[in-house]
Amino acid sequence: MRLIGRHGGMTIEQAMRATGAGRTATYRRFALYQRAGLVERCLILGADSALLHATSAGLRFAGLGLPVAAISPATVAHMLRCTSVAISLGEKTGHDAVLTEREIVLEEAISGRPIASVPVGWFRGRPKMHRADLAVLVDEGTVAVEVELTPKAPARLRGILTAWAMAVSAGVLAEVRYFCEPGQTFRAVERAVTSAGAQGSITLSDKVPR
Repeated sequence: MRLIGRHGGMTIEQAMRATGAGRTATYRRFALYQRAGLVERCLILGADSALLHATSAGLRFAGLGLPVAAISPATVAHMLRCTSVAISLGEKTGHDAVLTEREIVLEEAISGRPIASVPVGWFRGRPKMHRADLAVLVDEGTVAVEVELTPKAPARLRGILTAWAMAVSAGVLAEVRYFCEPGQTFRAVERAVTSAGAQGSITLSDKVPR
């Protein structure tokens, strides 16, 4: 329940991988949670399989101070890829060391300071912030993680990368990692990293776990 609630939604296959449980045990546990009204099964256009979605009762049961996640066809593909990246990172660092974007929002609201966000301009006299998709808490500090599936406008991307590089240089972040869809998206980020002079602060991968 904590995993589903933290990510907002995930597939049965992702839940199996994250917990190390078998298919039968996972389906039995989901059925129990579903009967209790803690989780629901959603069929979303754009997802290859049904999503497990935590209800407000499920979030309370898991002890999470998070809102019910909004899931739509426009965001589901990116959300699930972020979940896969988080699971892969969690296998190395421990799942609790990886913060989802939902948790970053909550932690920043509680602490009153950016944890994995950087200013990228101004809006109505206040800094306009860009938030990472994930954050990993390591001994060296916080690693911001971005999952890029489609190319951003070059000027916008360069501005974001410059802000990330400045945060690393200032010691606010330990590192920034980009997981990019191979091809056009990866090349666009690679060019922007060079243009922003951010090679020493940002690491790139052209493999996004599924």
